[in-house]
Amino acid sequence: MQRESSSSKFPLGLALPTFKLPNVDGRTIGDEYLRGAKAALVVFTCNHCPYVKGSEQSLVSIVRRFEPAGLRVVAISANDATQYPEDSFEKMKEKSQSMKLPWPYLYDEQQNVAKLFDAACTPECYLFNAKGLLVYHGTINNSPKDPAAATVDYLSPAISQCLESGRCSPDYVHPIGCSIKWKV
Repeated sequence: MQRESSSSKFPLGLALPTFKLPNVDGRTIGDEYLRGAKAALVVFTCNHCPYVKGSEQSLVSIVRRFEPAGLRVVAISANDATQYPEDSFEKMKEKSQSMKLPWPYLYDEQQNVAKLFDAACTPECYLFNAKGLLVYHGTINNSPKDPAAATVDYLSPAISQCLESGRCSPDYVHPIGCSIKWKV
């Protein structure tokens, strides 16, 4: 799926919402983990999506590059694990350990946080500036499913600009990925 326009329910300029979710390491983590960062990134993701699998190493590299400059990141999986068992909390724990993910990997089992953000697909990125305001909503690159075909990195320049000025241009680049698997 490709999200063609930015969210009217969660538009650019909106403040980071309050949330708390279980992390794969047993802690509860939420917005307080992100507050005070020079830039804060929330990525809606999952385990099974080929777009996530194709862009995950790129995301890990980007995060590792910008963490020393003040970036903090959380990833959130909100997919219905009944429909997609690979997205279960246990499988999330396994993935986090095996990949040594450099961010908290949170489980939104009730899908309330995904609805707060008006998230639609995986991977979908929300970047907040030091004031906690949404300054970028979009994709990681122009080919999240096939890393060899990626020619444009959208997320790195957005993070760099956010760290420097608190703003991004472009501020919206349509996310491309699998739809979030909502509970029925």
